[in-house]
Amino acid sequence: MKNIILILGAFFLIKGLNGQSFYFGPKGGLGLNIQQWNSFEREPLFTPFGDLFIESYAEDSPSSLYAQLGYHIRGSSLRFVGFGGTSSSSFKFNNLVFVAGAKRILDMDKKLRPYYIVGVRGEYNLGTNLDDYLDSGSAFYPIDFYVNNFVYGFTVGGGFDFDIGELYGGFIEFAVNPDVARQYDQPPIPNVISPFNGRPINIPAREIRNLSIEVTFGMRFLRKVEYY
Repeated sequence: MKNIILILGAFFLIKGLNGQSFYFGPKGGLGLNIQQWNSFEREPLFTPFGDLFIESYAEDSPSSLYAQLGYHIRGSSLRFVGFGGTSSSSFKFNNLVFVAGAKRILDMDKKLRPYYIVGVRGEYNLGTNLDDYLDSGSAFYPIDFYVNNFVYGFTVGGGFDFDIGELYGGFIEFAVNPDVARQYDQPPIPNVISPFNGRPINIPAREIRNLSIEVTFGMRFLRKVEYY
């Protein structure tokens, strides 16, 4: 998987350096993040994100290849209801995200052109906020030691793009990003002293995978090379 991502990334870099026409620009939006834990019922976590992308260009062709690199926060939250009211805790994994994939426009004659995308995704963890909970007194919270720095998965989605001028335009996109690899992988831990009663307990294995649903707004600019 790492080799596939590196090869596709190198392909786009070489394509740009060889003087070919391509789209490029920023994109960003809001993500709904969900994590699968095997111990607690989780709440979603809403986070902003941002990317820079490059996309191949061929006049009158509905198909293209694209790559993007950005900063995304994965995670989830816990909500507690007690006599003092409701409180919540959020668990954040700050990831550098690279996606490489294919895009196809379904109708090129419309002003608002529908399209779909399919891609492979690799993410590298830059840090977490798990240290914030080391003094919370709970042995059931995750810790940085078991965080996997590299995870991978897929990206599927679709959207609409449109022209604003001859060399620039915009788009609205919706994507689902399921992970295949685990963001967190902890084996069973025996004989941990409970912070509640001081007795030894066994903490079961914990596996955490990310799933994010993202709504994106972006601008695209065309670097057009013409030969005479």
